[in-house]
Formats: sequence, C-alpha cells, structure tokens
Amino acid sequence: MTKQRVTQMLGALFLVGSLCVGAAGCAVFPAEGIGVSTGPSTTPRTPKPSTGATADDSVRVTYPAPNADPNQNFGDLYLPRGRHEPGTVPLVVLIHGGGWKNRASLKYMADVAAGLRDAGLAVWNIEYRRVGSGGGWSTTFTDVGNAVDHVPALAGAAPMLDTANVILVGHSAGGQLAAWAATRRTLPQGAPGVTWAPGGGPSVTPRAFVSMAGVLDMRTSSRLNDHVRNALGGMPDQVPDRYALANPIQRIDPAMPSVAIHGSKDAVVPASEATAFVDAAREQGAPSLLMQLNGAGHGTPATTRSRWWPAIRDAIVTLATRGFGALAASPPR
Repeated sequence: MTKQRVTQMLGALFLVGSLCVGAAGCAVFPAEGIGVSTGPSTTPRTPKPSTGATADDSVRVTYPAPNADPNQNFGDLYLPRGRHEPGTVPLVVLIHGGGWKNRASLKYMADVAAGLRDAGLAVWNIEYRRVGSGGGWSTTFTDVGNAVDHVPALAGAAPMLDTANVILVGHSAGGQLAAWAATRRTLPQGAPGVTWAPGGGPSVTPRAFVSMAGVLDMRTSSRLNDHVRNALGGMPDQVPDRYALANPIQRIDPAMPSVAIHGSKDAVVPASEATAFVDAAREQGAPSLLMQLNGAGHGTPATTRSRWWPAIRDAIVTLATRGFGALAASPPR
C-alpha cells in the first residue's frame, strides 16, 4: 500500500470521528457508542465494533437492529472532501436493489455513492438482510428502518451532516424500500419499521425520495417473477395486509415529495409502474415528478457510465440542495 493511500484512509477516518479509548481495535462514535467496521468478518458474529476505511475511502459503520448481524447490518458512509460547517451537508441514504435477494449487495451502488459524494453530498450506502440471508418479511424492512434511524448517530460523529435534509434514493427493490422508508411516519403502530413509541414518530423524516427503476406497484411486479412473492411471503390475495403496509402505490404520503426515474426499455420493472405511481401521487396531492430515460434499461439509473448519469446526478443534487420545487421548476431532460 502506498503512502498516499494510507494518508487517504487515515483522512477518511479522521473525518468520521475520534477513536475510542477501550477495547483493542475498537472505534466508537461519540453518539450512542456506535462503531465502524472494516467489513464482513470471518470471526464469530459479535456486535463489538471495529474501525477502518473501505477501498473507495468511505467508512463502514454498523447500525443497531433487532438480532443484528454485523456482517449485514452496516453501511458505507461517504463524506465530501474538504472542511464543512456543522449541519451544512445534505445526506443521501442510498438503498441497493437485487430483488430483495442476497445475490446483490451495496457494492454495486458504490459508484453512485462516490459520484454523489464528488458532487458535494454525503452518502449513507446501506446494507440490510435479504431473502436467503435472514431477510424477507419483516426483517428486511425493519433493517432499512433502523439504518435510516441511525442518521442522527452518524451526525454526532460527522457534524457536517444536515439531518433535516435527508433524501432517500433506491434502485429497483431499493426504490420500493426508499418509498416505504420515506413514508414510515404513516405506518400504524406495530407495523414493521415502526421504531417509536405511540404518539411519536421516526427520528428522521426525509425531505423526499427518489426511485430509480423502482418497484412502485408490488402487486403488478408480483405477477412477473418470484421476487415480490419471496420478499412478502405470498401473492396479494394471500397476504393482503403485507402489501397494504409495503406497496408504495398503496401507501402514498401526500406530504412526501418523490421523483421516479425509469428507463422506457426496462424489461424487469415495467415503466408503467413509475407512471402510475406519479399519477396516483399527484391525484392525492403529493408533489411527484417522472424522469423518463428514453431507451434506457433497468440497470441504467444506477450506472454512472451511462449518458443519462449526469442528468440523474444533477436531479438528485438539486433535490437535496434546493428542494423539490426547484427541481420541478426546471425538470431534467
């Protein structure tokens, strides 16, 4: 490893927070004693935190969840370079897809995270338990809710973060999870993802959410393959209560702005789901914008090498820095 690389890694750690004094190899953030980890461990699964920078200069952070698995309940935190005043940097919570299955991980969103970081945003690229690795209904949803709830603890260690300016961005199944997590405040008590006492609310209310090729009508997608069926444990007529709690088009929050980015040639999730969702959201008074990528496929929105990426990046940056009104006033083309 070169001297320059060592310096970069140490710099990433310095940005996140101070090392703790305690158990060997432990780094604990000032807020809630939550540590950062170098990545999945080959040792027995224990909650003891450790510290390290990842290959792309992000820092891996574990987050608490019921019966947490530190090999899956973590995220990579990307912080923009340079010095920033406290509470001035918007945060994107990035949620990967992959059909809610364990065949995909947060790794494929690393380029998106780095691209947004380089555009001046902070990014919390989260992992969660998926079908085949302890996830599915309802663990996957509970994990994502807890990862979003962890944002204030991240800000305790990285004061630059503006916790009042959080955008949720998800691709494919992650688009569904972003929509679901953004509207958690409307969930009934006892539902997966409700982590607050009666009369309370989530610790983070996003400013908006962005669905990139997202599954926004789970009933429609349940007929196309087994992904939704495996994630929710059945078809809509078998587990209707679960669809009512998880399906974005059934759970529109009129006060939550949204942006649906979808390729016209998407062969995995029909573009009609994005169109139907935006129409339904607008009918209920929710600010919503459709960004159609003519000729693009399912993976395009999460591909930083595509010709559409600059417009996608700029839309997310505008949403995070200037708000939905500014984006709607000058929509990307």
